[in-house]
Amino acid sequence: MKFVAKTLVLAALTIGVNQIANADITIYAAASMTNAINDINKLYTEQYKTKVKTSYAASSTLAKQIEQGAGADVFISADTAWMDYLSKKNKIIGGTYKNILGNRLVLITPKSKPITTPIRMDKSFNIGGAFTGKWCTGNTSSVPVGKYAKQAMTNLGWWDTLKPRLVETEDVRAALNFVNRGECQLGVVYATDAAVAKNVQIIGVFPLTTHTPIVYPIAMVKKNAEAQRYYQFLQSAPAKAIYKKYGFNGLQ
Repeated sequence: MKFVAKTLVLAALTIGVNQIANADITIYAAASMTNAINDINKLYTEQYKTKVKTSYAASSTLAKQIEQGAGADVFISADTAWMDYLSKKNKIIGGTYKNILGNRLVLITPKSKPITTPIRMDKSFNIGGAFTGKWCTGNTSSVPVGKYAKQAMTNLGWWDTLKPRLVETEDVRAALNFVNRGECQLGVVYATDAAVAKNVQIIGVFPLTTHTPIVYPIAMVKKNAEAQRYYQFLQSAPAKAIYKKYGFNGLQ
């Protein structure tokens, strides 16, 4: 009987370990992280045989969903403000909030009908006269890229001129797509987004002094072995190589 009992206990433990090893993991990540996280998830699945579920959107949208109890295990935001928001509401695991990446803010134009006037990134430049169409970026009151864009435009003295021609989008990839399709003649996105779009070109890089630093923080939302392992993997050397491939700046 003792042998049978031991066998049953060992079997139960084995099943438990297998369930942990094969448990799904869910990451909520800023839309600008889409390509990098997809590549990282492929490596993670190959190594650990674990399926990674993803939800990409504006950091503001994801943070609100997490606040309401959405099933995220790990969260990557495109700014510290929304991670701070969740931290203050005790919606992330203490001690796991860490800034891991940086990015640059750029001006883009569609290759199909580009802005041909050379852009000078200074207050003396008449940006309003450089193009005739609309310009787009993320929502300037909530979406990180939009908030950075408004800061930069304001500091360059361009905001009042361009505000009436602004098309605000739900996230940075939506803004990118508007320019990619030629529906906006100018866009403000991250350098990493511009790099993955075939039909846009960068025509200006905002000086770092025009906006707060673009920082991507990471945190665990749930405390379990699988979330911990994935959280660590996102900071591993293979993951860092992927971030670098897509143009993110390392902070570590």
